[in-house]
Amino acid sequence: MQRDQAHRTNELLERIAVALEKNNKKESIHPVDKLQGSNDIPGFEGTLDALDVLTDIKTITDDYASKENLKNMTEARDYYKEKFENTLTPTSDNPDPAGYGDCNPLLASAYETDLQGIRVDSDHDIRSTAAYYEKEELDTGTTKKDCILDYVTNEFGLHGARYTDIIKFAYYLGTPNAPKYDNSNRGYYSCAFNVRLNGHLIQGGKDFLVKGINKEGDERYFAHSSVDNFTDYYKRIQ
Repeated sequence: MQRDQAHRTNELLERIAVALEKNNKKESIHPVDKLQGSNDIPGFEGTLDALDVLTDIKTITDDYASKENLKNMTEARDYYKEKFENTLTPTSDNPDPAGYGDCNPLLASAYETDLQGIRVDSDHDIRSTAAYYEKEELDTGTTKKDCILDYVTNEFGLHGARYTDIIKFAYYLGTPNAPKYDNSNRGYYSCAFNVRLNGHLIQGGKDFLVKGINKEGDERYFAHSSVDNFTDYYKRIQ
């Protein structure tokens, strides 16, 4: 039953998103005022207007917004909202990609937040962790490098962290409400891993990242100060 409800939710939001995207290309009318072209959407006949959208969203919220369906609803909502977020362009010629979502009023009004003001989506846990480190560590003088190393040790322990795990945390650290991380952000902070660029995450200071083999036989990143507690083999990053 829950799977069917989630499927219907995703299907409905998909149809709404298609209609909105199609209308944006055809007309310069605000998408909430008028959505046309719905006859071309599979399984939907007639005109999709603002009342339809609001009614359907209310139905979804009333029927499915429970703890059991929170993950499915969150993923569906993220997909729906990204249809609009990806069409917005920064006003600056050289914007900060990690901070853009916080200062843009259009994006700021497009997502929900929890009681702490942290954006609610499928990355909410890591956003919340990054916000904690910002408040308890960065704001008290701890460096971003130290926060990342501490996060790798405390969050991943003997499993070690993947490159994406570290980059994703670095991306949200300092800007927990940034636009959702995706593959296009994999290069964010990557210079800190680059030997030729004297990457500060892999050398220098009182601690740095090394590569070790975890208990499952996978190569992962560990903090040098704690790697001996998790694996018998590690190497400096060359």
